[in-house]
Amino acid sequence: MDHFFIKRKRNSEVKYTEACSSSSVESGIVNSDNIEKNTDSSLQTSSSFEPHFKKKKVSARRYNEDYLKYGFIKCEKPFENDRPQCVICNNILANESLKPSKLKRHLETQHAELIDKPLEYFQRKKKDVKLSTQFLSCSTVSEKALLSSYLVAYRVAKEKIANTAAEKIILPACLDMVRTIFDDKSADKLKTIPNDNTVSLRICTIAEHLETMLITRLQSGIDFAIQLDESTDIGSCTTLLVYVRYAWQDDFMEDFLCFLNLTSHLSGLDIFTELERHIVGQYKLNWKNCKGITSDGTATITGKHSRVIKKLLEVTNNVAVWNHCFIHREGLASREIPQSLMEVLKNAVKVVNFIKGSSLNSRLLETFCSEIGTNHTHLLYHTKVRWLSQGKILSRVYELRNEIHFFLIEKKSHLANIFEDDTWVTKLAYLTDIFSILNELSLKLQGKNSDVFQHVERIQGFRKTLLLWQVRLKSNRPSYYMFPRFLQHIEENIINENLLKEIKLEILLHLTSLSQTFNHFFPEEKFETLRENSWVKDPFAFRNPESIIELNLVPEEESELLQLSSSYTLKNDYETLSLSAFWIKVKEDFPLLSRKSVLLLLPFTTTSLCELGFSILTQFKTKERNGLNSAAAMRVALSSCVPDWNELMNRQAHPS
Repeated sequence: MDHFFIKRKRNSEVKYTEACSSSSVESGIVNSDNIEKNTDSSLQTSSSFEPHFKKKKVSARRYNEDYLKYGFIKCEKPFENDRPQCVICNNILANESLKPSKLKRHLETQHAELIDKPLEYFQRKKKDVKLSTQFLSCSTVSEKALLSSYLVAYRVAKEKIANTAAEKIILPACLDMVRTIFDDKSADKLKTIPNDNTVSLRICTIAEHLETMLITRLQSGIDFAIQLDESTDIGSCTTLLVYVRYAWQDDFMEDFLCFLNLTSHLSGLDIFTELERHIVGQYKLNWKNCKGITSDGTATITGKHSRVIKKLLEVTNNVAVWNHCFIHREGLASREIPQSLMEVLKNAVKVVNFIKGSSLNSRLLETFCSEIGTNHTHLLYHTKVRWLSQGKILSRVYELRNEIHFFLIEKKSHLANIFEDDTWVTKLAYLTDIFSILNELSLKLQGKNSDVFQHVERIQGFRKTLLLWQVRLKSNRPSYYMFPRFLQHIEENIINENLLKEIKLEILLHLTSLSQTFNHFFPEEKFETLRENSWVKDPFAFRNPESIIELNLVPEEESELLQLSSSYTLKNDYETLSLSAFWIKVKEDFPLLSRKSVLLLLPFTTTSLCELGFSILTQFKTKERNGLNSAAAMRVALSSCVPDWNELMNRQAHPS
């Protein structure tokens, strides 16, 4: 009985298999492996055979070789069912169109002139379609691999990592992920992506493409402004970086213009010649379109023997405005310190050098601070060429003053004595506060797309704050709320009243000196142009004719300003857009005011972008890669333009 049941069950399996097989032959996608899997699964889910599926009518049609006389072949693409493809127009029809009547109708309506063509004609066309299909398939795979190589190279340059990372890290990691998630066949396709040598070539190609995009924009005759700065890299090579700002579409664009390697003995005139050779000779730009030049004010660029800025202003017909970097001026003004406070700063630097100058001392202090659970375990180096170093080093020394004191005692250093001097520690607390405040000001002056009005307002606000603090200290009941560490220190420690008065006088002297140096480096007469054009900052503050007349505008400009200030729609734009974007947007309706405003806002106020470029250069040119020519990688990493991948794909690429 059991034998009969098993035999009957196997007969059911055979019938089920035959039915699935006939269905798979018509659809063209079910293979024998799938049949076995389907059979096994059906036996597991059903204990008896249900023959109702036999009645299911299969509608898929099959291609016949006779259809070629109508100009149709079987499409080579992996569709579920056979689909006809016209050898003339390459159109692919639905499976339902696999009827002689429908195929003939297509030939008569779409290609009536070919009705009388013999079968040999369509056979020749059939070969052409197959060749083009194969070429398209290979081309698609090749294009994807090529695009992938460009994207990988672009990411490598943007992340400032070595080109070998593509071959040693990125590609192996991608192979592991694809092989794990998909299969080996899919992973093998990734092996067509190039190695590190080709990545270098791709970066050069992208850099050339980005440079062409930028120069094409500037060659259109638009106005631009530049900032330039020079520094020395790890290979002792002098480097000059130049950034450009220009109006493009609906706002200002800031982009990396050029990267010049200079020899150390070049004079200012030689530097200008190099700039001239690149900007005019290579890029074919017109200096007359340059409306602003910004540098850091060093002797190499602006000194009386350098003449770089002087020559640049001459070639622009003195139309361009030269701006001394606001951050550099703020740093110069902050250096003026009374002698007694300068000694405190020097001793703090000596302590740092004693500890950081020895790897053993540095490790011992780190271990000591870790054991007692301090927030920081390292000291920071101080350098004059870094804007924020003074505030950070003093803050760290003051925070770890007790730990440093114990450490110096164990090392039997005479520097331990200064931490036992209450006067010295109290002055250190003040210096920590004042330089932290100066650091905050420096940070506010940095960043992209900041306008001159914002920077001037911050400088003027700080100058008024210095005056307020002086008044506070001169009062009968002086207040130290503006110096939180200093205030906390004198509240937590018993400070002699006479000693506190002496320290107060030194602080007052320092604040007075700061006010004088800030007035020297930021003179009021330099801001006269901004005051005369205050309407640029807020055009809606001048709504009545009386206020507009006082601005010394020409009649046409007065009329435009009156109309603009009366528009509530434009006021909404003013409140939501940046100042530069607003004036660019109203260019069509108010051309005179827009032109004047853009020229005022266009020049850079700082060289912070150049400083950012030098920081990135240190990531490219390490000790291991100090001979690297990083110009191409620098452009890709710093460029604000987005590559046009379609254009890059159309170029003749290096074979992988």
